[in-house]
Order: sequence, then C-alpha cells, then structure tokens
Amino acid sequence: MKPEPTEVLHLLFDEQGQRVGDVAPVKCGLCGAPARGRTLASGMLEGGIGWDCPCGARGVRVELMDLDEVYPDVLVDWGLKPAEPGLSPPEPVGESGMLFASYVDVPGLRTQLFDEARRQGAQVAASQLRVRLTRPGQTFPDWTWEVLWARRD
Repeated sequence: MKPEPTEVLHLLFDEQGQRVGDVAPVKCGLCGAPARGRTLASGMLEGGIGWDCPCGARGVRVELMDLDEVYPDVLVDWGLKPAEPGLSPPEPVGESGMLFASYVDVPGLRTQLFDEARRQGAQVAASQLRVRLTRPGQTFPDWTWEVLWARRD
C-alpha cells in the first residue's frame, strides 16, 4: 500500500470558481528542492497547474485517467518532442456504429510516457500531493494529485 502524501497544497477559489493567488511551491519529485508553481498555458493542459524547479525539472499535475488525452502535451511541457501513446484501437460499443471505446491501461500508459521521456534523454519521477480546495463558505474534502516530473539530462 502506498503511503499517503504528506505535502499539502492549499488552493483558494473565488465565487466564480477562479483560482485566487499564485500556486504555492512544492517539493521537486527529482531533487526535493522547492519548485515554483505556475499555470499551464498550452494544449490540453491549458489552465492546469505545473511547477518549475531550479534543478531544471518540470512537474505537471495530471489526472492519470486522462493521460491518454494529454500525453503529447505533457512531453511538450517537459521540453521534449511530442509523441502519441500506443493505445489499443477503438472498438464499437453497441449497434449504432457511432460509439467507440478504447481500453486504457493507466499504469502502463504512465510507464510508456516515462519510457518515451527517458528515450529522449530525460530523468523522470512521480510524486503525490494532498490538495485542499476552498471557496467562500466551502471547503472540499482533500484530494490526492499526481505530479509527473521530468528533467533533461
């Protein structure tokens, strides 16, 4: 069983659901130094949260269930060449011919992403954060976020 993350990130939102203030630093998944928070500005990651470490590592908060959709954008954010994940082909669902589904092996896809980053000359790591989201009059239960890190060698 994985240990629970000990680092807590507190994010504040206003009444309209917009984040208030800067993203706090977190420990780099590669060296442990404080990494400066930032808002991601491109691709499917736009509006998401990432971190830049003085050691050169970049961390990206990724919902692992969506990794198949953001896979090339994560590589680009890390300063690497985009690549598409190797996924099983979509199969029809039902008789309509309009719905298709693909099985996604999430842990396998993360391994595939890390292997691609290593192939391009990067070191990789994963870390978890406990995140507390608050908006006026409301505090939500803590979430556990996955942060994927890479640094070019």
